[in-house]
Amino acid sequence: MALSSPGLGSNLDVNSIISQLMSLEQRPLTALSQKEASYQAKISALGSLQGTISALQTAAGTLVPATGTTATQKFTVFATTLSDYSVAAASTSSSAVAGSYSLEVNQLARQHSVASGTGAVTPFSGTGDTLPLGGTLTLSLDSLGGSSPHKSTDISIADGATPETIRDAINGANAGVSALVINGTAGKQLLLTSNDAGSNQFIKLSGIAGLAYDPDAAPAPSDTFVQSQAAQGSAFKLNGIAVEGVSNQVSTAIDGITLNLLKGPESPATALSTTLTISKDHSSLTTGVNALVKAFNDFSSTASSLGTYNAATKTAGALNGDSTLRTAQNSFRSVLGNIPAAVAGSSFQRLSDVGVSLQKNGTLSVDSTKLSAAISKDLSAVANLVAAFGSAFKDAAEGLVGSNGLIAARRAGITTSIASLGKQSDVIVDRLEGIEARYRKQFTALDTLISGMTSTSNFLEQQLAILPTYSL
Repeated sequence: MALSSPGLGSNLDVNSIISQLMSLEQRPLTALSQKEASYQAKISALGSLQGTISALQTAAGTLVPATGTTATQKFTVFATTLSDYSVAAASTSSSAVAGSYSLEVNQLARQHSVASGTGAVTPFSGTGDTLPLGGTLTLSLDSLGGSSPHKSTDISIADGATPETIRDAINGANAGVSALVINGTAGKQLLLTSNDAGSNQFIKLSGIAGLAYDPDAAPAPSDTFVQSQAAQGSAFKLNGIAVEGVSNQVSTAIDGITLNLLKGPESPATALSTTLTISKDHSSLTTGVNALVKAFNDFSSTASSLGTYNAATKTAGALNGDSTLRTAQNSFRSVLGNIPAAVAGSSFQRLSDVGVSLQKNGTLSVDSTKLSAAISKDLSAVANLVAAFGSAFKDAAEGLVGSNGLIAARRAGITTSIASLGKQSDVIVDRLEGIEARYRKQFTALDTLISGMTSTSNFLEQQLAILPTYSL
C-alpha cells in the first residue's frame, strides 16, 4: 500500500491550514466554554452569598425566644457568686430574684451502704463459699418507710453464684447501685452502695432468700445484709431558715435557684457557712446584638464584593448586576427600615433607638454606651425590640436561603443553563468533526491535483529540453 501525507506532493502545509481553519470554526465552542465558566463562577458566588446569609439567619435566630417564653425571660439571666465556692455551687432560671443570701450547711446527703453478713448469716453458705440457690433478685431504691420505689430492677442470679458473679450481675444491671467484693478477715463480703446520695436512696433486696435486706424492718431475722451506712438527705439554712433536701442538689428552697451542696461541717463544727449573691446579667442581650451586627456586616461586605465593578480595570464581581444579589440586599435593608409590628408604639421601635445604626458604607455599628443605657432604662423594651428584629431578619433570610428560597431557585436555573450549554457543545463538537473531515478530504484532493499538475509540468519541461534546436 502506498503511503501519503497531505502536502508532500504539493508542498502545501495542509495540517497548518486545516488547524487554522478549525480554530475559526471552534469559536462558537470557545464562546460556550467561556459562558459555562461564567455560570460556574456565579454558582460559586451564590454559595458564598448563601453562607453569609445563613450565618446572619443563625445570629438572628438566637435572638428569638422559644415558644412560651417572653423576650424578657430569654434575656433575663442571673449570675451567681459565692464567697466560698468549696461549700456550694448554684444555678438560676429566669424566675430567680436578685439578692444576697446567707447559706449555712449543716449536713450533706449520704449514700446508703449495706454489706453481706458473716458467720451464720452469710448468704454464701454453699459449696466453696457460693450462694446455694439463685433466682430473680429485685433491687429497689426508695425512701425509708416508702412503698413506691423510684427505681426497681430485676436481676437474674444463678444457683451456686460466687460473690464475684453476683457483683458483676448487679453492676451490669444499671440498678443505681455499685457492688464490690471485699475479702476481709471474716471472709468475702458483698458491699452494695447506692450511686447517689440522698434520703430516697435506701437499698432494698428481695426475691432470693439468701440475698435479703429490708431497711424498714432491720434488723430482721431473714436479712443476710447489714447496714454499714444509712442514707440521709441534706440539711442547711438559708437566711437562718432551716431547709431539708432529699439530696445535695436542691431546687425547691427558693424559686429559680438550684443549690448543689459540696461540703459539710467536720466535727466538732456543726455548720459551714458561705454567702450566695444573685445578680442580673445582661451580657446575653448585648452579646446577641453584637453577633447580629457582625453577621450583617459580613453579609454586607460579601455582597458588596460580589456586586462590585472596577471601572479602571473593567472587571466586575461574579454577581454584578445580578437580580438575586440586589433582592438580598434590598430585603435586609427593608428589615432595617421598617418598624416591626410587635414593637409599634413601644418606647424603642428602631435599632437605632438602642445604639445600632446604619453607616454610609452599608454596615452597622453598635454604640455600646447607648445600648447599656437603654437596657438599664427598660430591659423589657430592649429585649422585645431585639427579638422582633431577630425574627424579621430570620424570616427574610429564610426567603433567600431556605430550601425553596430565591438562591436555591437561582442556582437551579443556572444549573439547567449549564446542562443546556453542554448539549449545545456536544452538537458543535460533532459538527466540527464533520467539518474537519471535509477539509481534509478537500485538501487531499487539491494536494493530489497539484501533485499531478506538477508531474506533468516537469515532464513537459524535460521533453522541451531535449528537442533539437534549429538556427536560421
